[in-house]
Amino acid sequence: MILDHLSRAEKYFNMHSSFKHAFDYLRTTDLRLLAEGRHDIEGDDIYLIIASDNTGNERRKLETHRKYIDIQLAIEGSFPLEWHDIDSCKNVAMEYNGSDDVSFYNDPPLFTVHLAADMFAVLFPEDAHAPQPPMTAVKKAIVKVAV
Repeated sequence: MILDHLSRAEKYFNMHSSFKHAFDYLRTTDLRLLAEGRHDIEGDDIYLIIASDNTGNERRKLETHRKYIDIQLAIEGSFPLEWHDIDSCKNVAMEYNGSDDVSFYNDPPLFTVHLAADMFAVLFPEDAHAPQPPMTAVKKAIVKVAV
């Protein structure tokens, strides 16, 4: 997992051939104006999901993906993001579903970070993660970058 501020994203461009394009899109697009839902950047290779999340009390399960790297960004507001390394997740809640590119785990997180506006987390296939309900309503972006 990488945790940083959008203004420093160029430090990570060399980690994946599509990161520059994905981060350039995030930095040059007024994400606050985009409607909720999917927005293609490079078809299925890079796409953006705009989502709103409201307060709640129910803990969400850790999840992993095999086909995509997630770049999660708080646009307005902030939200907690739980993390655990996949190698030590032992309590599978749902085996990998290839059509949805997701597995779920009941393991507790090893730590929680709070993504504030313009902060991002890069979550690789080995990063079990769970965005949790925020304290106040939040608008966020999830960029899916094909592995």
